[in-house]
Amino acid sequence: MDVGIVGLAASGRSTVFRALLAHRAPAASGERHAAGAIGAIHVQDPRLERLAELFKPKKTTPVEIRIHDLCPSLEPSFPTSELEAMKRMDLLLLVLPAFADPEPKQTMDAFEKLLGELCLEDLAAVERRLSRHPREKLEANEKAALEKAQAALEAERPVGVSELTESERTALRGYSLITDRGLLVVRNTAEDLAGAAPPTELVERAQQISVPVLSLCATLEAEMADLAPEERPALLSEYGVEEAAGAALTRAALAQAKLIPFYTVGEDECRAWPIARGTSARSAAGKIHSDIERGFIRAEVVSYKALIAASGQMSEARKQGNLRLEGKEYQVQDGEIVHFRFNV
Repeated sequence: MDVGIVGLAASGRSTVFRALLAHRAPAASGERHAAGAIGAIHVQDPRLERLAELFKPKKTTPVEIRIHDLCPSLEPSFPTSELEAMKRMDLLLLVLPAFADPEPKQTMDAFEKLLGELCLEDLAAVERRLSRHPREKLEANEKAALEKAQAALEAERPVGVSELTESERTALRGYSLITDRGLLVVRNTAEDLAGAAPPTELVERAQQISVPVLSLCATLEAEMADLAPEERPALLSEYGVEEAAGAALTRAALAQAKLIPFYTVGEDECRAWPIARGTSARSAAGKIHSDIERGFIRAEVVSYKALIAASGQMSEARKQGNLRLEGKEYQVQDGEIVHFRFNV
């Protein structure tokens, strides 16, 4: 999963990046590309940890989130390299400065500017398509999708929260519209505001476009990363912060990107695999290997709760009637443990 950090100058975008990556330098946490630096964090997953306790595998692999520190936007708009990088992301973090109490008007202005620029970029792409091809010659789904997207973007609403049918969303995927992906507002505060709730004005505005707001103090998170793990909760508690930003971010990121994990388990490895909601069993198999998808026969499926109730014993889950055989069109559910039967 790829998450891009976007922010105007002086928003603390790069500090947020370093804080989320436990203050590792970009060179140590990944590569640097034309559009910014890349690092990775793991999703904290209690279910996977419990499965590992039961199966005692040689290796445990949680979902990995790749964090991209995208280059700062330039006046009057984003540079082309950053826009192209955004289109490759599953989720965008919109970093807003919140360094004073009461928060200055600039916080809301930064939000409206970021959202406005993203919507304008998508609107230009939609209007180019509509102007080059007469509407009467477009496929019905594509025409409806473009017109709905145009109306939403003109009202500065992201395409991703617009009321589109599934076929209309499919018709838009080829355009790689920036706002047709998850968005998450990250409010970067001063240390004395680290535990304060976001202002009502910001929350209500974000709710209008179905975007959650996450607060963090990047400088505090970076300071905390230099401490031993057992010392970190005490530091956060001093500032009224309940948990590290990394844990809250990973949960919110998966939810906004509409991703769920399924698990594979065994003595060699217990692993979480992220998939979109509604993914078929055959397509989920392809996350593991294309050969498994191509030679798919059946999927053995058991829910997390049922397997825990069976003490991690597949044979016991089968006796209890909780281990099922599903076909290629079955939609894998959140937290299910799946074993694929295939032939190549």
